[in-house]
This record gives sequence, structure tokens and C-alpha cells, in this order.
Amino acid sequence: MKDNYLLKYHVFYYQRIAQLKEQVKELYNKLGNEEFNQHEIVKFAYRIRKADQEIIPQDPDRPEYQLGGDIKKYRRYKRGLQRYRLFFSFSNHPKIILYLYLNDEKHLRKAGAKTDPYEEFKKLVAKKYFSDNPSEPRIQKWIKQYRP
Repeated sequence: MKDNYLLKYHVFYYQRIAQLKEQVKELYNKLGNEEFNQHEIVKFAYRIRKADQEIIPQDPDRPEYQLGGDIKKYRRYKRGLQRYRLFFSFSNHPKIILYLYLNDEKHLRKAGAKTDPYEEFKKLVAKKYFSDNPSEPRIQKWIKQYRP
């Protein structure tokens, strides 16, 4: 359950979620109930919220979340997201999940493409925008807020 993990959002992830929420809000104001509930953006936003609030916190170290190569210390969630990927890292001591990156429409999954979300995430990791190390000072600010 999410009660076991502190959930934190990197600015890249937070901005993407804020953008998604704004799109949903606009659709809510523009469409009727049935049309709104069937809209792909609304369904996508629901799947993302369910993933980051319920599914991932159940077990952030599930084998299907694991990555390889330069980003093997990170995890990604993809079930039901089609060409989108949600990247995160986590720690069990303290219990914290750091949601890092969710690709947008310009970076849809396509193996070998320069705009592939894995390639984009690797670039951001190489530029040290993200870290999986809970002892890193930038992450320490988040962790210090944790109260079990």
C-alpha cells in the first residue's frame, strides 16, 4: 500500500502530471459525461494516477519494472500505457518512491528513435538531472520530510 512509501515527484514528472491534469480539466468543461469518460486522455490520466498511487507502491521492485544498461538502477512502469513510460527510483530505507519522468507526445516509444522515452531518460540521467542515490543532497531534502 502507498502508506508504506513516501511518494515524491521530480519537477519533470510533476510538470508532466500538471499538464495532463490541465488537459483533463479542459475536457471536463468541454465534453458531456459519457464523452469525457471515454476520452483517451482521461483514461490515460486515470491509468497514470492508479499506477503512481496504488500499483507501483505495492512493490516498486517488481522484476517487470527493472531496466538494464546505463539506467539499470532505475525502474519503469509501462503496463497499459501503450507508447508511454513512467520512470522512477525507490529506496526501502527510508521507504520512498521518487517519480522522475513521464514522456509526452513528442517522445513516444519507438525502438531506435532519438525521441524514444528510454533515450530521452538516458540523456537526462547522463546530465545528472536524476539520481537513484538517497544520500545525494538533492534527494536528502525530500527524505528529511519523511516521517514514518
